[in-house]
Amino acid sequence: MPLTNVQEDGLLYSFSYPSVTFMFIHIFFNICAITDISSQETFMMHDDPVLCVDFSRDSEMIASGSQDGKIKVWRIRTGQCLRRLERAHSQGVTSLVFSRDGSQLLSTSFDSTARIHGLKSGKLLKEFRGHTSYVNDAIFTADGSRVITASSDCTVKVWDVKTTDCLQTFKPPPTLRGGDASVNSVHLFPKNTDHIIVCNKTSSIYIMTLQGQVSSEGNLLLLMFLYNIVVKSFSSGIMIVVQVVKSFSSGKKEGGDFVAACVSPKGEWIYCVGEDRNMYCFSYQTGKLEHLMTVHEKDVIGITHHPHRNLVATYAEDCTMKLWKS
Repeated sequence: MPLTNVQEDGLLYSFSYPSVTFMFIHIFFNICAITDISSQETFMMHDDPVLCVDFSRDSEMIASGSQDGKIKVWRIRTGQCLRRLERAHSQGVTSLVFSRDGSQLLSTSFDSTARIHGLKSGKLLKEFRGHTSYVNDAIFTADGSRVITASSDCTVKVWDVKTTDCLQTFKPPPTLRGGDASVNSVHLFPKNTDHIIVCNKTSSIYIMTLQGQVSSEGNLLLLMFLYNIVVKSFSSGIMIVVQVVKSFSSGKKEGGDFVAACVSPKGEWIYCVGEDRNMYCFSYQTGKLEHLMTVHEKDVIGITHHPHRNLVATYAEDCTMKLWKS
């Protein structure tokens, strides 16, 4: 599956900081024409560096989170700021995701919490507290009843949205060198929304089950580790089953740890970027590494996939962002 740097209409889509975030959004998602926002100081700007962004499902809004713990929500067509959450977090915002109906915003932070904010009221609705280090990422489950968080404390936690109770804590398999690793991100798997993709700072990425089942054990607490299976039951009668379904590896014991990942819209391809500055393209069907290429001259920060087109974006400490066409 060859990957090439995208070039259309004579423009190579690679950009430099500091305005890279929103220039990328304009072009990559075809929201509006290329805009030189450096000459428009009030247009979609924060006082501190922007660390994360997310689109609403209807593509009408975009939310941005910055290093000073603030979140802003913008109308894409006009650039109007619709909502300011001045004290969303006490430290930098690491990830953002809209709820399916666009009425709420889930955020994570260096302050070790995940929070749900009401966009209409601007108020904090829920707080998920229990991680002992940075919370790097969070997602809603498909039905919106659970939140899944990924943390630098090397754990993934599953939370009940209604009660904010932590239903389950688990660690992905350890590194080849032994020991636990920071969890960078979690993603719903498009082919089966009971599965999640877990990317931690190891040379492997995992697809894991995450299913709630009715339990007859009542308030019995049972923890089993058998063939990569974790079972836990609660007094609520809900039993969470976690199992490694599939894994993909760079094959390196040193220097090949993954720092970020994304999945294609149909779940056919899983892309990872490593500390070796390479992009790895894995086929879900075969489980094989189909393509490997160096994408940046300095350490890669992240990767994301276009929601509809066969485009992948990478961005790095070499002050560039690049689009790759498969």
